[in-house]
Amino acid sequence: MGLIKSILRIFRSVVLLLLLVCLVIFMLDNREAITISTHPLPFEIQTKVFVMMIVFFVFGLIFGVIACSPAIVQNFFKRLSDQHRISKLEKQIKNN
Repeated sequence: MGLIKSILRIFRSVVLLLLLVCLVIFMLDNREAITISTHPLPFEIQTKVFVMMIVFFVFGLIFGVIACSPAIVQNFFKRLSDQHRISKLEKQIKNN
């Protein structure tokens, strides 16, 4: 059992290292500056292409996880409400 965990840990480390190398290469290849204007608002943002691509990738990943797994979201909000209820009950116990 320990050997399999070690192999999986090494495999995960290698995959993460390869992803990091790919990310660095991606960042070096996409260093051009772009200007983003928010039409109705008077703001203009100047940033690098890779920054915007990474930001939208992360937003898409988060949105995809939320959209594809409503049980995770329901459990998260249930835990929050349970923690809030527990803290209220603890305060009631301390006051009595």
